[in-house]
Amino acid sequence: MADTSQPPLPTPSGRRWNPDSIFAVLADPLRRSLLQSLAHTGGKPASVLRGASSRRLDATLKHLATMCEAGLLVTAPDPVDGRRMLYSFAPSVPLVRSPEGGVMLDFGFVAVRW
Repeated sequence: MADTSQPPLPTPSGRRWNPDSIFAVLADPLRRSLLQSLAHTGGKPASVLRGASSRRLDATLKHLATMCEAGLLVTAPDPVDGRRMLYSFAPSVPLVRSPEGGVMLDFGFVAVRW
């Protein structure tokens, strides 16, 4: 059986993204809405992101964990409430803000604009 998976491709940030994992993340509308929310407002706790996704907290956490595993998101303790974790884009994610207020993620093989 031939291996049809593609090797990771380099991006302007220097990180090599796996196209299959990025497309799997972007294929889900809920994940795209979570990414969009984070792109426009920065780090947020899962409980706040849950409101943007209109889903239960456990479903939102599952999607956030998937995006963390793909290397798109990182977590950090909330400085205001140490019991919560803040989710934000990983430093290697190619997030570009336009002067007009738009946001773009450019992975080299796919770009997403909001």
